[in-house]
Amino acid sequence: MKYIIVLISSFLLMACTTPIVDMADNTQIQLQDLSDADNDGVITSREKCPASFAGSKVDNYGCGADIINKVRQELKVNFASNSAVVSKRYFGDIEALANFMKKHLDTEVVIEGHTSKLGSKSLNMRLSQERAQAVMNILVNNFGIATSRVSAVGYGFERILDDGNTKSAHAKNRRIVAELTSESTTKDMKWNIYSVDK
Repeated sequence: MKYIIVLISSFLLMACTTPIVDMADNTQIQLQDLSDADNDGVITSREKCPASFAGSKVDNYGCGADIINKVRQELKVNFASNSAVVSKRYFGDIEALANFMKKHLDTEVVIEGHTSKLGSKSLNMRLSQERAQAVMNILVNNFGIATSRVSAVGYGFERILDDGNTKSAHAKNRRIVAELTSESTTKDMKWNIYSVDK
């Protein structure tokens, strides 16, 4: 029995020993920087835009995309026959245009004056210019828009909306129009659980 215990013990001791392995220095140097310094999911060695906006969608090189946002504002004012007086009912619309310009400081507006086909060309050119100038004066004097951002142009009856010879056609053509567009850019952001589907 002693012999069996010694035999089992010696087997157990032999199983616990490990052979000596030569630990020569064969480590490899990491050639690429696999870290992600700006936490955008692209390793630093591939990064072409190291300061990408946090949370934005990026391509394989860590560069984010921009979204161009366009906003528009229109103004339409009609006039009585042979008049350049702006009706008080349009002041709210003119104020909305002024507020748009105050919010979007990069915008400038051209106010286009138009007339109906009634009367001479020279009379209508003068009247259309007076109409455009009247709206410009309201923007500048009542709502504080700088004159350098507003211009007035009279077209007379060169750009008719309605070619008819009726009272309603003439009323449509006695107008000023102005249109503004402003562009801004924002970063295209990654989807997350808090994003709302578009």
